Amino acid sequence: MKFDSKLIRFYPLLIAGLLLAACTSKPVKLEAPASWLSRQAAVAEIDHWQLNARIGLRSEGRSGSATLIWYEQPGQRNLRLLGPVGGGLILLQQDSTGVTLQDSKGKTWHAADAAELIYRVTGWHIPVSGLRWWLLGMTEPGSKADYTLDDSQRLVTVVQDGWKVSLTKYTLFGKYELPASVTVESQADKGDDGYVRAKLIVKEWNIQTQDER
Repeated sequence: MKFDSKLIRFYPLLIAGLLLAACTSKPVKLEAPASWLSRQAAVAEIDHWQLNARIGLRSEGRSGSATLIWYEQPGQRNLRLLGPVGGGLILLQQDSTGVTLQDSKGKTWHAADAAELIYRVTGWHIPVSGLRWWLLGMTEPGSKADYTLDDSQRLVTVVQDGWKVSLTKYTLFGKYELPASVTVESQADKGDDGYVRAKLIVKEWNIQTQDER
């Protein structure tokens, strides 16, 4: 049987072209699961809420605990820490003008950032900005995050803005399934001054959405 010499020369070129196309094709972008996106959208509707929680804090050679009452609405944030962490009582208020903190002796401080002010007064690093979202089982918008979801498309771990977050239990509060246990740990080494581990056990939620007001 005779083979066409032109075809023989063409086959290697064809194979090489196919291999090159396979190597240079664009990688497939993995999209977030639709159920995760739907969950994020539903929880994002919660814009008025209050929670009661117990918070335990630990750093190198130091530990403390307190009751946390957190009230959040658009443009306003109020936190109360009652217990040894705050020396009895700490009141923090935040709005568009800045942050005000008052201690148990009535002394008042002002700053632009809530986390910085809490650290200045108590010596504890508490990531207020990120925690506001992690408590709802979400990642903080506008900030890069590496996260994992469970089989129900609920957030279980997230690494964001220098913090490692673990959400180990979800409970139904009204019609929303929200984290009942949230642990945050700074990515600093345990011997460093910046290291802190905080665990929050949520006892109660009071939730309102835009449609319910």
